[in-house]
Amino acid sequence: MGVFPFINTETTQTTASQELPMFREYAYDFENRCLKLDASGKTYLVEGNEAIRIWIYFALGTARYRYTAYDAAFGSEIEDQLIGQSMGDEIVQMELERFITEALMCNPYIEELSDFDFVLRKDGIDAVFTCRTVYGEDRN
Repeated sequence: MGVFPFINTETTQTTASQELPMFREYAYDFENRCLKLDASGKTYLVEGNEAIRIWIYFALGTARYRYTAYDAAFGSEIEDQLIGQSMGDEIVQMELERFITEALMCNPYIEELSDFDFVLRKDGIDAVFTCRTVYGEDRN
């Protein structure tokens, strides 16, 4: 019996050590903003980092707390907290990195985000970063 007798440490340790199932998402065409179709015209699933890249795209593009279809952990607060705010470029980049990290680290398949690069454009900002997942590194 541990210090906290109401916590079953055997169950907690067993759950934590179990492997995650293969991460899957429907294949997505980022340029045309639609699901990809196979030769027979049906949607299909992709796995691993390709699937996580799709999940990242939707997590960052979905406003957190706005849609009841998603739980409170899904989405980002970039639109609500940064768009239209008057801040210096350096502060915007720091906040953007923080919001991206908060939005993505809820995914148990993502282990680390690093090497953030920001490109300021006239109409916005592009963010590129390295994402280390249980499947290896990927640059997004």
